[in-house]
Amino acid sequence: MADEEESELSEKQKIDIAKWFLLNSPPGEIQFVAEDVKAVVNDDILYEEAASEAFPLYNKSHMISLEMPGGIGDVLVTSFGELRGTEYLDPRTAHVAVVDHIKQVCTDVRPALDEELPSAYVEEYRSCS
Repeated sequence: MADEEESELSEKQKIDIAKWFLLNSPPGEIQFVAEDVKAVVNDDILYEEAASEAFPLYNKSHMISLEMPGGIGDVLVTSFGELRGTEYLDPRTAHVAVVDHIKQVCTDVRPALDEELPSAYVEEYRSCS
C-alpha cells in the first residue's frame, strides 16, 4: 500500500465532499460544520461554490425559521413557500422574505403580490383549527 501513488482530489471531488459534510450537518449545527469545512478545503472559491449549493438545500430540508426584518414575524424556509431562488412567502403575514442562505438571515421583506398569495379557497382551509 505504501507503494501506491496518492492522487490529489479534483476540484469537483473537493466540492462534492464539502457539500456532503454540509448537507449532513446535525440540525442547527451547519454554521459550525461550515467553519471546519472551510478550514479543511482551504480554498475560498471552492468553499463558496459548495456552500452556495448546500445551504439552500439544507435550509429547506430542515425547514428553518428566520425572523423577518422590522419585526413582522418569522418565515419558514421550505420548498412549499419558495417563490424564486431566495424569496419565500409567509402566507400568514402576506409578505415575501429575501433570504441569505449561507448567513441564514432575512435580508429584505416586501409585501406579496396578489399572484403570489394562495387563493381564498386554500386560505379558508389553512386557517381552520
